[in-house]
Amino acid sequence: MVVSSDSFLKSLISKSPLEQSGCEVIDVNQPRRLFGTDGIRGKVGQLLTPALAMQVGFWAGKVLTQSAQCKTGLFIMGQDSRCSSDMLAMSLAAGLTAAGLEVWNVGLCPTPTVAYLTHTTDALGGVMISASHNPPQDNGIKFFGADGSKLALTLQQEIEAAIHQNSVEDVTGQSWGRQYFRPELTQAYLKSLQIPFGPELNLQGMRIVLDLAWGAATQVGFQRNTGPNCSPFNAWVLKSFVCTISRMVLELMSIVGLLI
Repeated sequence: MVVSSDSFLKSLISKSPLEQSGCEVIDVNQPRRLFGTDGIRGKVGQLLTPALAMQVGFWAGKVLTQSAQCKTGLFIMGQDSRCSSDMLAMSLAAGLTAAGLEVWNVGLCPTPTVAYLTHTTDALGGVMISASHNPPQDNGIKFFGADGSKLALTLQQEIEAAIHQNSVEDVTGQSWGRQYFRPELTQAYLKSLQIPFGPELNLQGMRIVLDLAWGAATQVGFQRNTGPNCSPFNAWVLKSFVCTISRMVLELMSIVGLLI
């Protein structure tokens, strides 16, 4: 196809310098997308603020109760060990309880714990506060459906649309939910981990070195492995943790070293 010089110049003039360079142009007047491939993630204080977390909790509660055609329900919540996780957990719980939900806060736990408990209880959904491998200044909010899988895309879109509309719902006079701290629920998750191995698995007398790096699995790891025949070890210095745990496995004559 032959394009005249006049039409080419007109099309070029109608484009901005960024468009001409082939760069993606983002309309700043359009609301920023919140949910990505793995929930909401970003820097705390910039994208993730207490106000946003409360809005996310409130509208997640509203959308899920409407989807389940009920006025109230149960929600499972867990978090990792980031400094900002407590703040976001309180804000999320405030939003969820304002929406009329009962929140069971499991506290520090791995993400699969929330998914498992959401699936095995009568919960409408679950939420994990964690940004996985992201830098410490980041954090994230990941929702699960009642079946323990990642929340359906359509429901995520409904939550995000309500937040962007800046709509405010009067909560005066409605039944509010309550938050309960339920760290003991991690025991159910720990028992589920043993099921695939069967009763014949016996680690008595074996030494296993764990580097939990003070992460989300710290408490679960200690609960599962501490005992007279176990010596948990945390390397603390993350830049040299591979070398450190390798040395500890050799020095303690352990059968394996695990980085969690």
